[in-house]
This record gives sequence, structure tokens and C-alpha cells, in this order.
Amino acid sequence: MAQESPKNSAAEIPVTSNGEVEDSHEHGFNREEFGYNADTQKLLAKNGETLLGAINFFIASVNTLVNKTIEDTLMTVKQYESARIEYDAYRTDLEELNLGPRDANTLPKIEQSQHLFQAHKEKYDKMRNDVSIKLKFLEENKVKVLHNQLVLFHNAIAAYFAGNQKQLEQTLKQFHIKLKTPGVDAPSWLEEQ
Repeated sequence: MAQESPKNSAAEIPVTSNGEVEDSHEHGFNREEFGYNADTQKLLAKNGETLLGAINFFIASVNTLVNKTIEDTLMTVKQYESARIEYDAYRTDLEELNLGPRDANTLPKIEQSQHLFQAHKEKYDKMRNDVSIKLKFLEENKVKVLHNQLVLFHNAIAAYFAGNQKQLEQTLKQFHIKLKTPGVDAPSWLEEQ
């Protein structure tokens, strides 16, 4: 019975194919229309892969903005907050020592406290400057990246749904997006040299 099942299935293929041909003649379809339909399906698949490449690029760029650029800025802000707390602590210590008596015991402590205060003040000022610069760059980068990515996304979607393959490919070229060919891995760094 197990041997007969594949034979029976194989025997049904021509019958099914012939039935489809008969149905196509009966319904007025011909090979030209099937060929046109196949070409259309291939074009849709290719354009779908191109659109998917544009969407993946869009998502990767926004992820980079959110998960790397913004995260880096937040880390710098946390370091700034930590530097401010240390600066305030050393400033308070110095102020307390300056309010007390000045004798042979306290003068070295005041001098050491002055050096620690100065070092933490410089660190605090540097971190404040870093935060200011990163926030400025983040704002500029955020606007630029989001604008470019939304233009890419809009153009790719519009070209895809308009059926404009050339415009879809031009959109990818405009944003320097290279699609991977399915089943082909990128060359290793040794192969590139």
C-alpha cells in the first residue's frame, strides 16, 4: 500500500494538469495569460523584497537612534549627575573646613580638601559641557535622521503601491541601501582584501 500511494499520486499529476488546461480553455484562459500572471507575480515578489529592504533599513536606523544615540546621551547625563553630587559633597566639605579654626592640624586638611574640590569641579564642568554638546547633537541628529527615514519610508511605500519599480529602486539608491541577494552571504573580510 505504501508503494502504491506515490505511484497513484504521480499518476494524478498529468490528470490534474490536463484538468487545469481544460479548465483554462473552458474559462477562456490561455498560456499567454498564465505567463503574464507569472511575470506579474515575480515582479510583485521582487518589489516586495525591495520594499522590505527599505523598511528594514528604516527600522535599523530608528533603532540605532533610540538604542545607541539616545542611550549614549542618557549615560552621559547620569555621569553628569554623579559628578554634580560629588562636586557638591567636596564643596560642602571645603566650606565646613573654611568655617572652622585655622591651625597646624586643619591647614593640611583644608589644602587637601581644596585640591579634591578643584579636581571634582573640573570633572563637573567637563561633564556639563559634554551633556550640552550631546544634547545639541542629539537634537540635530534626531531631526535629521527621522526626517530622512520618513522620506525614505514614504517614497518606498508610495513607489511600491504605485507599482513603480524604477522609483522604488531609485529610492534605495538615494539612501545607499544595498539589498542582500537571498542565499548569498557577504564575503568575509579576507575575501574582500
